[in-house]
Amino acid sequence: MSESPVSAPSRLALRAGLVAAALLMLGALALFYFSLGGKSAAQAADSTEVTVTAKGCEPNAISVPAGKRRFTVINGSERAIEWEILDGVMVLEERENIAPGMHQQLSAQLTPGEYAMTCGLLSNPRGTLTVTAGDGSERMTEVSARALIGPLAEYRVYLTLRGRALTQAAEQLQQQIADGDLAAAQQAYRDARAADQQMALAVGLFSDLDQRLNARADYFAQREQDPEFMGFQRLAYGLFEQQSLDGLLPVAEQLNRDVADLRAGLRAEGVPAPQLVRGAGRVLQAWHDQQQGQAQLSELAQADLMNLQQGVDKVVSLVVPVLEQAHPEQAAQLAEANQALAAGVSEGSAPSVLPLTEALAAQLANVNPLLAAAN
Repeated sequence: MSESPVSAPSRLALRAGLVAAALLMLGALALFYFSLGGKSAAQAADSTEVTVTAKGCEPNAISVPAGKRRFTVINGSERAIEWEILDGVMVLEERENIAPGMHQQLSAQLTPGEYAMTCGLLSNPRGTLTVTAGDGSERMTEVSARALIGPLAEYRVYLTLRGRALTQAAEQLQQQIADGDLAAAQQAYRDARAADQQMALAVGLFSDLDQRLNARADYFAQREQDPEFMGFQRLAYGLFEQQSLDGLLPVAEQLNRDVADLRAGLRAEGVPAPQLVRGAGRVLQAWHDQQQGQAQLSELAQADLMNLQQGVDKVVSLVVPVLEQAHPEQAAQLAEANQALAAGVSEGSAPSVLPLTEALAAQLANVNPLLAAAN
């Protein structure tokens, strides 16, 4: 039996096919653009742009009205960068691990005042951010001090206990390095790092100490060989990547001095009420930004997240009862996001745990202004 002849497509059908293919390509490009952090026209119009180059911020001085403000941080340098808004030494907001040529959005609830901006390498000059009196929305950041007196007192006790654990583990780490015992030093590192991450939001209140304790090699001009590269990341590089104790004793000694300064600072100042929930969300978002693009978490990255989650879980357990009085729906959503991350954190699969981390960070950011009305 002969086959039926196949007729050639008409010119109209060919044109329709070409148009459909072009539309699909444009759609794919749009999805790719937004997956890389692209911004809508509305977001662009509402956003203040700052470009971080190899030498600093452009512009180096920014002025915005008070209230909830959006920033677009563009990486104009050739290495991954972080961008922070600092109130004195306290980190208010941050974005980490912005790849070269890429940009990220950052939203911040700002009250009038003078702030500083970090601008790429830690050796770069800082920029200034001036927040002027705005439209009144800045009042949303006034977390009720009375509603949070009890939670803040309990959290202070938690920090005291974690601070003691950090001191003991850091001293043990120094001793094991001095004794030349690599395996024991690795275990002491894990113990010290666990306490450091459990109290990460409080450590972030002191940006100078946080940089010495936790800054990654990417943020130093000479990376791992930079003499200013210290703290936990330098110790991890020696203990786990190089499998060597060479040169680590001075780093461990400096770590102990920084831990002592941290505990003294916390005893003197404690954690301000507006930073309790905001700080918990910030450290989770920072971890998320660092791990974006990873197919599988490293052992150390997974351990960091498990300990961060434990520290954030403490905060959530303290603020949910406060929220339940006036905002039961938001309290339930926060508790649900916290439970989801607690359940997923042990899996170690980056594609599954990254969305859970970002979701909890977003819930924490959402409830922070609500605490002002909970009393």
